[in-house]
Amino acid sequence: MLLNHGKYYSGCNIENDGIQSICAERTAFVKALSEGEREFSYIVVVGGLKNTTILDNCLPCGYCRQFMNQYVDNSFKIYACFGKNDEIEEYSINDLLPHSFKLQI
Repeated sequence: MLLNHGKYYSGCNIENDGIQSICAERTAFVKALSEGEREFSYIVVVGGLKNTTILDNCLPCGYCRQFMNQYVDNSFKIYACFGKNDEIEEYSINDLLPHSFKLQI
């Protein structure tokens, strides 16, 4: 994830046997938020099929979309990489979370 001033944070899925797993998008956001960051530019989401080099169109889950929405403005972009040729799709947070609600944090 890139911040407006050029610094970036990465994340990975943290999975366990319980229901408390955390997605890579939230991991990156929590790392940045814990460092006091609040100005986010975009995030790149990359996911692959197990045991292949082909990228899968891996969009953030609904929970991650709502979580991100609390901390970004409408210009925030989400880039998803997929396919054999590493194609890139661009989405806005509003594309992926239309008619959302937002608390003022």
